Amino acid sequence: MKNRRLFHVYPEKYRQLLFVLVFTFLATPFLSHGLGEILLGLMLFYTLIAILQMIELPRKFLSVYIVVAVLAFSLQTLAVLNIFPSLDRGLGIAIEGIYALYLGGAAYWISDDIFKNPKASLDTVRGGVSVYLLLGFVWALLYGIVSLLDMHAFSPSLILDDSLLTAMHFSFTTLTTLGYGDIVPKSPLALVLTNLEAIAGQMYSTIFIAILVGGYLARRP
Repeated sequence: MKNRRLFHVYPEKYRQLLFVLVFTFLATPFLSHGLGEILLGLMLFYTLIAILQMIELPRKFLSVYIVVAVLAFSLQTLAVLNIFPSLDRGLGIAIEGIYALYLGGAAYWISDDIFKNPKASLDTVRGGVSVYLLLGFVWALLYGIVSLLDMHAFSPSLILDDSLLTAMHFSFTTLTTLGYGDIVPKSPLALVLTNLEAIAGQMYSTIFIAILVGGYLARRP
């Protein structure tokens, strides 16, 4: 009974997560203000629930994760409604920190599952793409935290009306090493984070492709 799961894990466990991540990514430009921010928070909350369905952890830990996910969404709703204006900065840091931990943990768990079970299947591809998107989301949240701590960490600042979209734009251009140059890191912490993301993006892509090729060759007669 100790390891009884809260959710049932389906064979194609990464399909739902990938769909939610892609939908969230595409919908972000249209969910920037007021009610849109609450809807975006609901989508992120649903992403957390989709992640929980894949985690092989005891029930009590999953229950704690659900409580923390509800707390993150509740804090985000309070921030959007501007109920406590004096706490906006602290709420923003707490919200983005919680989401970053959740999504970062999910990227780790999925990567660990893929690397331990290197099967060249469609679901493996879905999981690999999900991890890549999660990396972009996690770093976008980290950039948001850095910007809240230091308004001059980036030039121009990432703290705009649609800051999540701006942070995501900068994150994915860094992750893919595309680098438009429209946003430049200025503070030491911002510089280190951008370098780490570029390295992580290149290393992950290389390792994931190698795993796919190795899994495919292993299945050949």
